[in-house]
Amino acid sequence: MLIAPHPDDEALACSIILQHAVSAGAAIHVLYATDGDDNPWPQRLLERKWRLGAADRRSWGKLRRAEALAALHILGVGPANTGFFALPDQQLTHLLVTDCRSSFARFATFINDWAPTHLLVPSIHDTHPDHSALAVMLRLALGKLYPDGPPMSVWAYTVHGKSRAFFDRAHTLRQSKTEIKVKERAIRCHKTQLKLSRGRFLAYATRPERFLKLEPRESTVGDGPIRWILRESHALYLQLLLPAKPLRLTTTTLFVLGHDLTGRLRCVRAPVPVRPSVVELVDCDSCERLHLAQYRGDAFAGEFAIPLDLFSPAHAVFIKLERRLWFFDEAGWLETSPVIADSPPTRMTRMECLKAEVLS
Repeated sequence: MLIAPHPDDEALACSIILQHAVSAGAAIHVLYATDGDDNPWPQRLLERKWRLGAADRRSWGKLRRAEALAALHILGVGPANTGFFALPDQQLTHLLVTDCRSSFARFATFINDWAPTHLLVPSIHDTHPDHSALAVMLRLALGKLYPDGPPMSVWAYTVHGKSRAFFDRAHTLRQSKTEIKVKERAIRCHKTQLKLSRGRFLAYATRPERFLKLEPRESTVGDGPIRWILRESHALYLQLLLPAKPLRLTTTTLFVLGHDLTGRLRCVRAPVPVRPSVVELVDCDSCERLHLAQYRGDAFAGEFAIPLDLFSPAHAVFIKLERRLWFFDEAGWLETSPVIADSPPTRMTRMECLKAEVLS
């Protein structure tokens, strides 16, 4: 089973592995989270229309579904083995941090009913916000569905970005010249996307496909602006490096997502200040001010100390630093493993003052 954020991701990142699966005679199902309907610039160019309403987006989503089915036909996958969830395109991060329980329950039911032996999912390190948010949703769904670990092998793929946390550990799939030609034909089926991004999209035809096997307990490594991370039972410590970049459209925001002590999913956010200060942690769903965190640094580098009293130590916690540039972030999400109650305390010297401040 392949779960793709948008129509075109199957061709860009998984054409070769789908060809291998077809050749092996495997049962295949491809599930799209969104229809890719909120993609205004190619639509404006192709339809010569500036204002796009709900009807325009629906017709665009229908067109992109047809392109996905055409690409899958090239790869040997029929429409009977394809599904579309029609979640809101470009809004999966918002869905994740406010209330995605119904969405990941749908994923969990679908995965459990189809029972794949191999599951391909987006990487949490992908720099497209929809991709990384969907990756977190799927990890939450799998965690709830299989508390002791999924019975299938789960492999992550990435489409956007150059995350070392992914590429330094991923396995490269062998591909032949014939398979590369078929992959290019599949990519060319996505004509709407080639209108503005032809060179970038066709370059994926020769890019090796890489997959990272997910383990029940992932090791936490720094990625993007989050250079260093430590989770303890009651606090989270981050070291940030924030390079200056022009044309940034939004402020820098830190998100922390996990289960509270009752098992309810919760996400809090905090702005990253430009000077040492105490910042408020705000609930992303209710906008309620919940706690205080400590930041020591400036607009380019610093250290965060964040209390975790709101979150259960028995569950993973996901962290993201959002620094959007157009459609993309600098990095995706990071996952920290549950805290083992009997583990010895971690010795730290670099952040003792921050720890004292945030826990006092």
